[in-house]
Amino acid sequence: MSKYYIGTMCGTSLDSFDISIASFTNNKTRVLGFKSFKLGSSLKKEIQKCKFVPKKYKAHTKANELLNKKVISSIKKTLSHYKIDKNDIAGIGFPGITLEHKPKNKKSTYLGDPSTIASKTSIAVIADFRQTDINAGGQGAPLSAFFHIFLNQNRKDFITFINLGGFANITLQCGKKILAFDTGVANYLIDLWCQKKFNKKYDFGGKLALKGSVHPKLLQKLLDDKYFETGPPKSTGFEYFNWEWLKKHLQKFKKINRFDVLSTLSYFTIITVINEINRYQPKSKHLYIGGGGANNKLLVQGILTLTGKTRYLNIGSKISEKNLESLAFAWLSMMRMESHKITNTSITGAKKSRLLGTIYR
Repeated sequence: MSKYYIGTMCGTSLDSFDISIASFTNNKTRVLGFKSFKLGSSLKKEIQKCKFVPKKYKAHTKANELLNKKVISSIKKTLSHYKIDKNDIAGIGFPGITLEHKPKNKKSTYLGDPSTIASKTSIAVIADFRQTDINAGGQGAPLSAFFHIFLNQNRKDFITFINLGGFANITLQCGKKILAFDTGVANYLIDLWCQKKFNKKYDFGGKLALKGSVHPKLLQKLLDDKYFETGPPKSTGFEYFNWEWLKKHLQKFKKINRFDVLSTLSYFTIITVINEINRYQPKSKHLYIGGGGANNKLLVQGILTLTGKTRYLNIGSKISEKNLESLAFAWLSMMRMESHKITNTSITGAKKSRLLGTIYR
C-alpha cells in the first residue's frame, strides 16, 4: 500500500519550486527527502504576466504549459534522487501558484494543471485546497496552520509559528484558543522595491535596509491601513498590498531616499507581526520562523527583540524553515486522500467541517 506523500510549494517571490516527501503515521512526521528547484527566467516572466491579467485565462496557456513541465520534471527528478518508486506515493499536494485570492468574491485561482500533472506522473494530485475551504465559508488561508497544530499536538508549550513569505502568517495559542491568520506583508513589497530601485531580487540579510533610516510618518501611514484593524479570521495578498498601494502612500513623501523607504518597509513587516503577538500574548516563549524572510537577519532580529521571544529551531527531525510549507501540503494531501475532514472552523472562518482539496487522477 502506498504510504508516502509529496508536498509542493512555490511562493509569491517565485524563488524556487520546493518538493518534500514524507509519511505521517502514529501522529508522527517522517521526512524522507526535500529538493528545491530554481524557476527559469522565462517561466518567471510568464507567471508575472499572468498575475497582471489574472482574469484573462487565454494568456495563461503558455505559463501553464511551462509550469506543468517544470512541476512534472521536478517531481520525477526528486523521486529518482531518493530512489522512490512512483507507486509508493499516495498523492501529490499541489497548491499551484496563486493568481487571485479573493475570499469575499468566493474565488481563489492558481496556475498549474493538476489533471496534466496527475496524468504525466501517474500519481494522484490533490489541488484546490483554498477553493474548497472558501466553498465551506472560509478564507481559504492560512492552510499551513492546520499542519502547525498537528506538529504542536504532543507539546505542552504550543510553539508560535511565523511564516515570512511574500506575506506573513502566524499560528499562535491565545489562552485555550488557537488562532492563525495573515498579519500582512512580509517580503513582497521589500522585494519589489529592491527589484525596481536597486536592481536586486531581494535584500540579502536586510543589509540594504540597514543603510537607511525609518521614516516615521510613512511608517505610520502604512500601519494605518484598515486591514490591521480587522481581527481574525483574515487573509491577504498582492491583490491588496501591491505596487499601486505603495505608490499611493509614497506620493505624499516624495523626498524620501530609496534606502529609507526600504528600511521603512522592513520595519513595517516587523511591526505588523509583533503587533499581533503583543495583542494576543501567546504564552510560548518561542517563535518558529520560516519562509524566505527567515534569512533576513534584520526582520528576524527585529521580531525577536521587540517581542522578547527566542527563536526555536528543533520542531522535528529533518523539518526546517526551508521545507515546512511544502511539508504542510504533503500533510494536507494525506488528510484528503484518507478522507480526514478538517474539523477546525475558527482558523479560516469556515462554517463546517470539510475535506480540503480535490483529487485529480
